[in-house]
Amino acid sequence: MEIGEAFKKYLDFCLIEKNLLPNTLADYKEDFSFFQKQFPYIKDTEDMNKEDINDFIYEMSIAGLKPTTIKRRVSCIKNFYIFIQTEGIKNNIVSNILTPKSERYLPEYLSIEEVDKLLNSFNLNDDTELRNKAIIDTMYSCGLRVSEVINLEIKNVNVDEKIIKVIGKNAKEREIPIRKEALNSITNYYNFIRKNIKKDDKKILFVNADGKKLSRQYLWKVIKEKVKECGINKNIHPHTLRHSFATHLLSRGADLNSVKNMLGHENIETTQIYTHVAEERILKEYDKFWKK
Repeated sequence: MEIGEAFKKYLDFCLIEKNLLPNTLADYKEDFSFFQKQFPYIKDTEDMNKEDINDFIYEMSIAGLKPTTIKRRVSCIKNFYIFIQTEGIKNNIVSNILTPKSERYLPEYLSIEEVDKLLNSFNLNDDTELRNKAIIDTMYSCGLRVSEVINLEIKNVNVDEKIIKVIGKNAKEREIPIRKEALNSITNYYNFIRKNIKKDDKKILFVNADGKKLSRQYLWKVIKEKVKECGINKNIHPHTLRHSFATHLLSRGADLNSVKNMLGHENIETTQIYTHVAEERILKEYDKFWKK
């Protein structure tokens, strides 16, 4: 069922069954509109996932929204998901919901050593592993959102200039430099696998064996399993590679505004959260040195 149609059914339920006031329903519409802007790729109830609400909290937290605002919006979306499950439209989409904290959220990230360990864990003699390494290498090297990497088009990878063009939120384009190692991963995947797939429209770079675009849920599963396989004991989120990209750049002296532009943030305040993470990382390294 189309997601907007499903939400309309939920509003009808709130009006008829719960007898909610028009002002409350108007707030729900606003909250749902905000949710859609954060997750434009959730177009159908089949795209809904049990991690969506926690991802929603995560996005709002690092954007610096007030806990009261987060709680109100989460309540609306959570109850919508419960409605979808209760009505049997889609099962198993409500998971444990995190409680927004009063302090600003500091995103989890991987150390440079952990990223290297992760990227070196792939079996390059296996076609799927070769492709997945190229995906994860690209996500880390360019700070991409999951939706951006699964929609990356072949024509938008410029090998000569070592940049890629991505379409971000609100259909905004941005160009991002890509490191040589990631470009090599893409080139190997394209030459040995991608160009031999004949069943697709030749647009999307990362596809399955049938030439179809990969799902967000698939990449989430791949990253979780690989991190576990590497023995990295961290609560990995779909944006962890993006957070690691930003943290590593800033901790090595990159300009805040440049990082903002590469991440595709609307406001520099959103990017500033990574300065806190980078400072925290530097202090930990300082403490380690003096404890030797």
